[in-house]
Amino acid sequence: MFRMKNYYHILGLSPDCAPADIKKAYRQLAVQHHPDKNNGDKASEERFKEISEAYTILIEDDTRSEYDYLKGYKTTYRSVLFQAGQPTPVTFLTQFQRIKTTVLNAGGRINRQALFKVLEDLLSDTNIHLLVRERDIVVNSRIMDEVLTCCVFLEDDAKAVLHTKLLKLADNNTRLVEKLSLRNSQSVTVSSESLTHNKVNNSSNDGQPAMTTVLIFILFVLLFILLLFV
Repeated sequence: MFRMKNYYHILGLSPDCAPADIKKAYRQLAVQHHPDKNNGDKASEERFKEISEAYTILIEDDTRSEYDYLKGYKTTYRSVLFQAGQPTPVTFLTQFQRIKTTVLNAGGRINRQALFKVLEDLLSDTNIHLLVRERDIVVNSRIMDEVLTCCVFLEDDAKAVLHTKLLKLADNNTRLVEKLSLRNSQSVTVSSESLTHNKVNNSSNDGQPAMTTVLIFILFVLLFILLLFV
């Protein structure tokens, strides 16, 4: 069962902390766990990503309110999407995280067509333009992570369409483009390995009748020799 991360715990804070506490905790932890200060240590890199993710969600009033509601820290919440004004990049991130959480909670037993439609609509040209214009690389990177996780449960044609949209979202940012290329190559490698495994199994199965025929022939020859000398 997938569980929503405890962002307050990641930052070492309590749910009733002030925004200033969130900023202070983020700055201290980000400096402590930044990969550049830890010789590229993978554990520090993952910790830094968690810290950045927690800060991204908790620093904005709308996403923090929604997170608090989903975690049970608040009993009421009205989504910013139903309020006047334009949604922020973090608002979109929250929506993608909610979709991923729903998919993982369902163990992948979802309507693939419906999942693709929701992701495609959220990644409309208008929304991508807004996200690119805001130039929040951290948020856009997190959005890509959420979409790529959901893509695991989609068919190849749907993945290709969403991959094209994510390339637009990357907006020629080297880091984001490399992330997409890496994830795409990993997916192709897994598919190729599966295909090779199936071919090997099929070849082995194809060879079984031939081997059986040879054994029958040998047994027939031996039986014929025995009968000849009786």
